[in-house]
Amino acid sequence: MSKESFWNNAFSKVALSLLLVLSLFLPFITVPNVQAAEPITVTEAIANNNGTATVKGFLVGTASSGTSYDQEPPFTVATNVGLADSPNETDPSKILPVQLPTGAVRAGLNLVDNPNLFKGEVTITGTLSAYFSVPGLRSATAYTIISEGETPPPSPEAEVMENIAAARAVTDPNKLIKVTGTVTTGTGFWGGKAFYIQDETAGIYAFTSTSDVNPGDIVELEGKVSPYSGELQIQPTKITKISSRNELPPAQDITPAGVNEETQGERIQLNNVTITNLVKSNDFGTFEFTATHENGESVVIRNDNRNGLDYDTFLKQYKVGDLVHVSGIASKFNTTFQVKTLGLESFDLVNKPAVYTDILPGTVAEGTAIQLISPIEGATIYYTLDGSTPTSNSTEYTAPITLTKDTTIKTIAVSDTTSEVFSFTYNVLKSDNLVIRDIQGQGHFSDYEGATVQNITGVVTHLYNSANFVIQDTNPDNNNSTSEAIIVNKASNGLKVGDLVTVAGTVEEWYYEGYSDMKANDLPITRIRATTTTKSGTAELPAPLVIGQDIIPPTENIDNDGLTTFDPQEDGIDFWESVELMRLAVPNAKVVGPQEYGEVVVVAGNSANTTFNVLGGINISANDYNPERITVDIDNEKYDAKSGDYYTGNIVGVMGFGFGNFKLWSEESSLPPITRVEKPVVVTDIKPSEDKLTVASYNVENFSTNIENTPDDKVAKIAKSFVENMKSPDIITLVEVQDNDGPTASGNTDASASYERLIAAITAAGGPAYKWTDIAPEYNKDGGQPGGNIRVGYLYNPERVTLAEGTKGGSTEKVAWDENGNLTLNPGRVLDLPQENTRKPLAAQFDFQGEKVVVIGAHLNSKGGDQPLFGKNQPPLLGSEAERIELATMINNFIKAGQAKDPDLKVIVAGDMNDFEFTPTLAALKGGILTNMVEKVPAGERFSYYYQGNNQVLDHILVTNNLADKTAVDMIHINANYMDIHGRASDHDPVLVQVEFNQPDTYTLSANQTAFELEKGQTSKVILTETTTKHDGSKSTKDVTAEATYGGFDPKVISVDKGIITAKSAGKTVITATYGSNKVSIEVTVEAPKNGEAIITPDEVDTSKAKITVDGSVLHDAGNVYIRFTEGAVSKIDAANKDVVINLVTGSFTITAQNFDTLADSGEFTLHLNYHVPPGLLKEKNKHKIKDNLKLKNISFLDVNDKQITNGFKDYFVIVSGDGKKQTVEGAYYDSKSKKWKFKNLK
Repeated sequence: MSKESFWNNAFSKVALSLLLVLSLFLPFITVPNVQAAEPITVTEAIANNNGTATVKGFLVGTASSGTSYDQEPPFTVATNVGLADSPNETDPSKILPVQLPTGAVRAGLNLVDNPNLFKGEVTITGTLSAYFSVPGLRSATAYTIISEGETPPPSPEAEVMENIAAARAVTDPNKLIKVTGTVTTGTGFWGGKAFYIQDETAGIYAFTSTSDVNPGDIVELEGKVSPYSGELQIQPTKITKISSRNELPPAQDITPAGVNEETQGERIQLNNVTITNLVKSNDFGTFEFTATHENGESVVIRNDNRNGLDYDTFLKQYKVGDLVHVSGIASKFNTTFQVKTLGLESFDLVNKPAVYTDILPGTVAEGTAIQLISPIEGATIYYTLDGSTPTSNSTEYTAPITLTKDTTIKTIAVSDTTSEVFSFTYNVLKSDNLVIRDIQGQGHFSDYEGATVQNITGVVTHLYNSANFVIQDTNPDNNNSTSEAIIVNKASNGLKVGDLVTVAGTVEEWYYEGYSDMKANDLPITRIRATTTTKSGTAELPAPLVIGQDIIPPTENIDNDGLTTFDPQEDGIDFWESVELMRLAVPNAKVVGPQEYGEVVVVAGNSANTTFNVLGGINISANDYNPERITVDIDNEKYDAKSGDYYTGNIVGVMGFGFGNFKLWSEESSLPPITRVEKPVVVTDIKPSEDKLTVASYNVENFSTNIENTPDDKVAKIAKSFVENMKSPDIITLVEVQDNDGPTASGNTDASASYERLIAAITAAGGPAYKWTDIAPEYNKDGGQPGGNIRVGYLYNPERVTLAEGTKGGSTEKVAWDENGNLTLNPGRVLDLPQENTRKPLAAQFDFQGEKVVVIGAHLNSKGGDQPLFGKNQPPLLGSEAERIELATMINNFIKAGQAKDPDLKVIVAGDMNDFEFTPTLAALKGGILTNMVEKVPAGERFSYYYQGNNQVLDHILVTNNLADKTAVDMIHINANYMDIHGRASDHDPVLVQVEFNQPDTYTLSANQTAFELEKGQTSKVILTETTTKHDGSKSTKDVTAEATYGGFDPKVISVDKGIITAKSAGKTVITATYGSNKVSIEVTVEAPKNGEAIITPDEVDTSKAKITVDGSVLHDAGNVYIRFTEGAVSKIDAANKDVVINLVTGSFTITAQNFDTLADSGEFTLHLNYHVPPGLLKEKNKHKIKDNLKLKNISFLDVNDKQITNGFKDYFVIVSGDGKKQTVEGAYYDSKSKKWKFKNLK
């Protein structure tokens, strides 16, 4: 925390204390809004129901549901209020339900205790999210009272009812009455703090959210009577306890038909009924069955899990077909009579086994005493504890059996006959010297659940809230499979981090945070609901386990065994469970995605097996959902973090769980320094081309003209992305376009203004003037935000493409193909299957430069209903997948039907498929006829969405196979991995393809020379040219010498740099020059001349003059000079057909064109000049005396095999010797008779 933040925080706490004192005297000073924010209206809060906000409005009542409000005082509900923009608002759709959590906010705002605030104006700060299944405000943290409301009328005098029967007879729902009765049930078994009362005349349900009564209390209730869901109830505004511990009214013995209007709200007893139709009613354990009497009568029995009995526990003792006695309360739900039961005490098995126990088999605490019971009068019970079969000689049961270890009790009952053997197995939990790791165990659920534990000691490491804190053992063992930490629930505990405490209480598996289905899908956190917490001092916090150093998480498997074995080394879900609530450190963490909901997902910097994508995120694959990622919960939704950012140092926290994920609960103030990398400017690599069609897919996330829902800044960003990042695609498939007024209950579905708003912004950004088309859906029939009516639609550039002529379809009209393979409606909706609450695919036919192309925009059903990756169900059930596969198959079949009419049909399918490239959904969509272009994107760039730490592909573009090889693809990463503050315009990245309908351009690569002959030390340059041949036959060339790559050659022989070849040593090698997908081979021969030798290579031959002059001026070696013409040089000279003059040290040697032509027949050849050297000078010690201007003695021409060339010469070989006035000119010719070379003076 910065100094500024520290002082602001300190000041806020002092100010809060002062204001709370002042509030005793000043009625309008309330809990301050420490989150200073400009208040928004109720209308704004309903339309944009996410994030944290301060909402201003009038208190107009209390909510009983999302569509029902009590708006007449006095009020009976203190847990919520309804907020509206008008004090007289009665339309539930314009009222915002506000949750009032326990504490100062509830105390200050609830209308039960503050009736003067009804219709008063207030501001309330909280979290905008669904409440009562409609847009609401949850977890209110602060409020201000702007003005009080109406002065409540004097409370009417309540009429005292003679009895409960008289109260039930009241028909005026506004009449205030008083009635007295005996409480017959516990509270909260059916919601709130509700209960039943009864007297000698009748019974009634008392619904209230606040009560402190127990069965046997006689109470006076003041309130109003009205029916709710078919059952008559009183909603007391005042409860007065008259006396306690009274006998309950006797239960009436009735048959099922006796559960009727006459017995409503009364205690009843059903004897000898059979359990039939037993079903679990919800994921929390509520169940129902039909109780059938032998007389044929039947009635529904409903057991709500809130009474402490759940379905699984019931099944341990009862089953379908059992004959039972049932007690409870006669009740009614709508038109169905039923019996509400009160827990396990409401059931009694008629046909009991010969022996049963008072405690069901299962897990029990050490020291538990088990009673053995027999319903057989006079029977004697015998038992064994060693696994042997009991007989009448076994131990006789006389007293409860105390368990000290895991035990199986086998027992029989002996009377006139001997019963069968009954077995009862108990898992006995340690109770002495119990420590945290014993409670946590090796698994996802504690064996101690439900057990009472004592003397559990640890140091406080984290405060979850004022009522929950984490403790960790300061004396751990060496077993990394069991956690050393646990969370403790104890209100008003007053503890701080570092306190050493000892707790006692009941072990529970608790769900701290999650969606409404968390108990069915999520993993719980093991906790102790403490009865006592005793601080004994302070202690140092245990050193955190360092990820990647002390413990190493799996990097591929989340679970591979259906949670049947606990294997932290293999399974990520087991690994994180094994360190539940322990202090962990994530070293040098790398951020893999944008901060969302106050959470930053990271991977440890030392993670060895994690592959990061181009933006520093991590992609999922078919077999890897990245279990090593860590969600760091810092509870600041404004914190700046995105993929690619990284921390230097350790992130420290405790590992909790919530919303389907393990989470590292940490504090923002404790985070190490973060380095925030610059967001790259991403522009598509696809270059616009006159003869190529570009098609984009973009989920623009609930786009409309509603500026509250779609602000101008978002519109500008999206428009700019089309123009600058995607280079103005020809056709754009838009996903999540809303109607003109967005999520407003107007009955309107037209989106014309939404499209025009976007088109105008694109034009302003320098883009083309697009046209648009779509088909408006039926109102609220296609899913998405209520009133928003999202759909897929198209923008298209009329300068480039034309929407083919045709009749536009309606929302319920089904498109098909005519005999020529054209759409029967244009555009038209693909409606070959029912698609409840799902966007309908839209097909549109376009013309592009004479080519027909059909584009199908799709937005398949969402992944809502899929279970979480780290949930209790493994593998997770993908409840939404079956529908997506059906829809994908429908689209595929629709295209196949078109191909049957037009085999060359060209189709592009684009949109948000809400599934990944490797899933059955995309396999069904491809169906052998489509190619998914995103599969051609490099793995590190293949993503369009970010969710809970994972990058993934939801947005796809597929093309018919006849276009696949002529289509390029690009995924433009501008949104998914960023927050709004980084320029994000949507939660999806766009995808772009470019399709070439003509034959593709062809490219060839050529070299100006494919063979080089060089002398050691010599350089030469190869020129590479790429020739492009277009579909119309036209050609263009480009010098690519400097851009090409060169390889394959022997670096000992040559080096190559941007086409320049340098000869290094004698030898032959081959250069492979590459540009694009083309290659060309270049042979290089390097010659190293010997003493007295000159080598003539092609580079030394200049054919531009009348005579070709080459340099042969090499010093002789003992009178010998060798002038070798390489094959390349011979070929070049011969082609020039010119005389060749060889310059010598003293003179020259001329070969006429005719003579050279003869020599060229041999390819490479050597001219050998032999000069006269006195023999005495050839001795080594005299060689330095040999002069350069020696007299020529002989000549010869040698082919590559050192054979002499003597035939075919037509002219003299002219030899000039000496210099100046002493110069001589001789002609050499071969005398075939003497077979010698002879010389003739030509001067």
